[in-house]
Amino acid sequence: MSTHSAIRPQPLQATLATEALSFYPPDAGFSRGFLGRLNYPARVSKPLLIAALFLALSLPAAECKHRGVWFWQDAGNPYGASNIVSNAVLENQTVAFLTSKSVKRVYGSYGTQPVTSPSTNATWNAKLHAAGIQSQFLMSETTSIFSSNHPSLLTKISQRVLDFNSAPGRTAPEKFDALHLDIEPQALPNWSALTSSEKRDHLLLLRDTYAVIRQHLVTQGVPTFPVYADLPVWFDRLPGDGGQIGWTNAADRNQWFTNIAASLTGYTLMAFDQSSFSAISNSVSWELTNGISTQVRVAIEADVGATNTWTNMPAFNAMLETLETAYGPTHAVDIQSYVKWREAIAAGPVIPVAVALSLVSPLIGGEIVFEAEPTATYIVLHSFNLCHWQEILRVKSQQSGPMAVPVRFDNSQGFWRIERFTEPQ
Repeated sequence: MSTHSAIRPQPLQATLATEALSFYPPDAGFSRGFLGRLNYPARVSKPLLIAALFLALSLPAAECKHRGVWFWQDAGNPYGASNIVSNAVLENQTVAFLTSKSVKRVYGSYGTQPVTSPSTNATWNAKLHAAGIQSQFLMSETTSIFSSNHPSLLTKISQRVLDFNSAPGRTAPEKFDALHLDIEPQALPNWSALTSSEKRDHLLLLRDTYAVIRQHLVTQGVPTFPVYADLPVWFDRLPGDGGQIGWTNAADRNQWFTNIAASLTGYTLMAFDQSSFSAISNSVSWELTNGISTQVRVAIEADVGATNTWTNMPAFNAMLETLETAYGPTHAVDIQSYVKWREAIAAGPVIPVAVALSLVSPLIGGEIVFEAEPTATYIVLHSFNLCHWQEILRVKSQQSGPMAVPVRFDNSQGFWRIERFTEPQ
């Protein structure tokens, strides 16, 4: 394909848009009235049409994705919870971003705020709930696994979650939906110096901590209050397979996962160091099969950069789509973290491109035509359901002017999207 085509985009009409949109699958979920309004042959201005297209394309996608994100305090960072929560403008901007990215769970670290400024957290939670987003209170004290620290841990849970939720006048949208535990014994300073047997002992302490928390909730009259946890992907690996944990055998390992299942509503597997779908799939397959099967989620990190896990935002976005297609909304996908995600986007934004569609007769294909910018990279994505998008072409423009990308209608159904980003020189 040549870099540029002599075809220049024609003025867009509503009828042109519906020719592109009418290749929809029967189960797409659009009402006949909605489709009828799309097919209304009135001529509209280009900006209005593009806005209408983005609205039509965004609504179904939000329903079929169920992303979660860690929202750490990150004091001093403009995207940290300590900077955003209590600032109405930043809160609204954050909720708008989360909604646009199909986030349905926020794992928020708020410290003592539910105690010192409960109205602030109540307002924030209500905004999340109004957008269809769960608010889970995040706790991450690694030393909480030690029994001497359990009383302090339980006091914090009572004050920051249970008492907050049960305060007089507290409405349902203002409450926390769950407790989220990021208690990681492998983050202890002496972890690498421990023997495999000692590491197993630490996991038994973690198991017991989960059980103590569940019993505390029972005692406080909320026995079914949801509790989620974060686990690395390698806790299941046996010593004979190169695992760090000194499981005595498979039955010993299996019993540990059975025991934590009795205390937890679910857990997220942190596949942060894996850079391919096969590596991620291999690292989470045992838990997805043998864990809390309907409540095991997979997470990746927004570690984006030339020498990082994902070289650019399109690579990161592609993995999100791949995981969501493979595992569905129940298991995918959680993102570490809000700060890293926003910083990665700011460093290398992926921008939607306004396009025209030129059809050929008979109706076997056509060209997507758009104005290209020099040195920009353009990605053509295709979807059958406006939910799961697959990259079908990537091309870099060498000069300004119209670019035409050929597309085929082999399946008679489908949607296309073009995004632009600039690769580091």
